[in-house]
Amino acid sequence: LSRKAAESTAAYIRTLGIRAAAYHAGLDADERTRVQDQFIRDEIDVVCATVAFGMGIDKSNVRFVIHRDMPKSIEGYYQEIGRAGRDGLDSDCFLFYSWADVMSLERMVSGGENAGTQQSQVRRMYDFAESNRCAHVGLAWWFGERIDDCGTSCDRCGDLGFSLGAIAVPRASSTRGRESMIVEEATPEDQELFEELRGLRKRLASDRGLPAYMVFSDATLRAMAVRRPATEHELLAISGIGAKKLETYGDDFLDALRQWSPAGGMGTDSESSL
Repeated sequence: LSRKAAESTAAYIRTLGIRAAAYHAGLDADERTRVQDQFIRDEIDVVCATVAFGMGIDKSNVRFVIHRDMPKSIEGYYQEIGRAGRDGLDSDCFLFYSWADVMSLERMVSGGENAGTQQSQVRRMYDFAESNRCAHVGLAWWFGERIDDCGTSCDRCGDLGFSLGAIAVPRASSTRGRESMIVEEATPEDQELFEELRGLRKRLASDRGLPAYMVFSDATLRAMAVRRPATEHELLAISGIGAKKLETYGDDFLDALRQWSPAGGMGTDSESSL
């Protein structure tokens, strides 16, 4: 909710050895641009932001969206969790909230032109967080749709294996394609290769001044790690690889896949995993 909290949270996360940065409207434009660019290019792993963070940030491989404080409205919440899982792989959203958040938010909006409406939105967001019904159903209902319980993907329906005093909300990707099913079958060796391929992707993207996801998505790299394509034909069979990307990046990835071994990775020329 506050700039100070965004900065202190980022500072704490950095003490854990995780690359993190704060983002809020109090930073100058150059600093905000720098943080966004670092995040898009996978140079930092976590952004601790107020709602000033660009809603339209184009990064497909966000695996977690964590709300440290309760959002002001269900609409805002839904938009924010929509940043996760845009590449079609499973992503998790966590909401930490308390009644103190309600009081803080109501104070923030009091005295404004639409104070009554905004305070009502805050209460409805809290009611949603407290509800015992399926989180997917609750969000769909709010926007005028009717769906069945998700069954497994929220903490109201399934046992997600933790208890944080928070709710784990819907995985943001609404469909699960073949690439998601492949990931579930991946071995530890496949995961090791995936991390090596991420390092190669980062190096190629940096050389071209591009965000990493514009080379290949995480879903495409995971499919490579599982299938281990050895020819251009096999590479083209993977979702996310067309003729243009094959021409631009195919040789680099095929060479890396051919050279890779669990013990030695892809050699010292490629970057370490992120």
